[in-house]
Amino acid sequence: MSDEEKFDFESISQESEELSFDKLLPCPHCNKPIPQESTMCLYCSEEVNFYGSKRPIWVIVTAVIVLIAFTALMLMSF
Repeated sequence: MSDEEKFDFESISQESEELSFDKLLPCPHCNKPIPQESTMCLYCSEEVNFYGSKRPIWVIVTAVIVLIAFTALMLMSF
């Protein structure tokens, strides 16, 4: 393998992600306290989503408006 094909791991600088342990919430899986910004539990390694799967209201309103506009255009073309 030539030097050009090798990956230089030392050239990659990885930014450290700081978690704030001031605001702790219980993990939905194991109920242990983890930082609110976490995407994965530090104890059970399960993925967490404290914001739920709720979509913002503007996404729903935009989808309804686009659907109504599309339906109106389809009805006008006949």
